[in-house]
Amino acid sequence: MYRFSKAVAIGIAATALSIVSARAHSPVSERTAGALMAVEHDWLTALNRHDVTTLTRILGQEYVDSDFQGDAITRAQYLAYFAKLASAPPRQVEQTFEDTKVRFVAGGEVAIVTGLVITRAPKASTAASSSSPEAVSHSRFTDVFVWRDARWQVVSGQETHFAPAQRSR
Repeated sequence: MYRFSKAVAIGIAATALSIVSARAHSPVSERTAGALMAVEHDWLTALNRHDVTTLTRILGQEYVDSDFQGDAITRAQYLAYFAKLASAPPRQVEQTFEDTKVRFVAGGEVAIVTGLVITRAPKASTAASSSSPEAVSHSRFTDVFVWRDARWQVVSGQETHFAPAQRSR
């Protein structure tokens, strides 16, 4: 589970707002929300393919993530992790977004994207897993983007994995 401490969350917000200056203004429109979701999709694809070049373009220099204990992970640490995986075959998964919301602040220079990512991956074929052909995981996320150099860059990400409650029949 990823959790930000209050100090980290305040630092992220301060960093994002300090980035807002006399840059070209991004239009706050559906097209911009669509552009943000295109970056989210590119990010997922880059993670699955271990594509450090694309991750380097998407992640701002000040990017911070957190591990399951809430400890900060810097951009350099994040990229180093995926660089180690670069020779591994890409993950074969299907990922979809649900309940996604985009909120613009600071005159459209900062965007906060929240939602749910559902990941479906084929299960390894074993007798124990024969009843379910795929493994499904759910993650709630919050990503903060800034508009710079005529594109969106992510400056923070938070993801919480969870198992949905079983429905009664």
